[in-house]
Amino acid sequence: MSNAKIYTILVLVMLAWGLNVTWLKIIVSNGDPLTLQSVRIFLAGITVFTILLILRQKLYVRNMPWKYILLGSFFGVICHHAFLAFGIQQTTGTKTAIISGLSPLIVALIAVIFKDTIMTKSKLIGFILGGIGVLTAVLRDFRELLSWELGDILVFLSFFLQAFSFIAIRRGTKTISPLLMTAYMLTIGSILLVLSSSLINPSSFVSFATTDLTFWSVFLLSAIVATGLGHSLYNLCIKHIGTAESAIFVNLNTVFALFGTTILLHELITYQQITGTIIIITGVLIGTSNIESIITKYKNRQKKSQEEENLLDTDFIKDEQKVQ
Repeated sequence: MSNAKIYTILVLVMLAWGLNVTWLKIIVSNGDPLTLQSVRIFLAGITVFTILLILRQKLYVRNMPWKYILLGSFFGVICHHAFLAFGIQQTTGTKTAIISGLSPLIVALIAVIFKDTIMTKSKLIGFILGGIGVLTAVLRDFRELLSWELGDILVFLSFFLQAFSFIAIRRGTKTISPLLMTAYMLTIGSILLVLSSSLINPSSFVSFATTDLTFWSVFLLSAIVATGLGHSLYNLCIKHIGTAESAIFVNLNTVFALFGTTILLHELITYQQITGTIIIITGVLIGTSNIESIITKYKNRQKKSQEEENLLDTDFIKDEQKVQ
């Protein structure tokens, strides 16, 4: 699969994830966040298994990488969604957006530590610009960065621990397909979350009986499109281009989230947010451009051209000497 196709898929996934920020705001306001999250993720897992059946792919293969499946499920589903569900309740949307905007850099650093990628100058510039763009787009008062509360720490932990799941996905998909990896991760993680939620708050599942059609429409979109299909496609991209390379695109979440709140929640976009959006897009373009490779190829061409010129000059001198 070409990089152009992978980048297109990543942009579409970021569109779904950006809109999912608005969808989640609607969902968690209708009951216990952990219960809603666990059921939503379980539905996403069933969706991926259904896709596997439709495509007539095997649901089990020999040498299943259970270690990486369980690690990915623990860090990427249980820890990420549990901490995020409780953290969102105790912090502001602005801080959540800032922390999520810094998550690509966290993912990249962990990928470098685990030797999953090499941090080039263009990638680093792309990550830094993405973080600056997020801060520019969502931050109105820099004093917000200085006052950290429990909710902020929980949200940070959710994205920090999720980064480890991407390493597990990268290694697990060397043995099985990204779809199969995603299906098991989401299903196993969500079942454990459902059991935990039923023990912590047994009556929380009653809230589903009192919801309306609008809630179910948003719930299904979030579960099937954003989480089921979104994570499957994102994990496919991780397999092809790597953990850090895919993470660069996560900053586009903020861009699409802003447009989502404008369209769905009728919030106005400010010049500050537009500026932040431009910086984020610039960061993504630089981070994926592989400038070092382009410069190296240019230098090699120049060197080859110079060598050919020197060879021609040498041949010319020899011919002149023969004539004399």
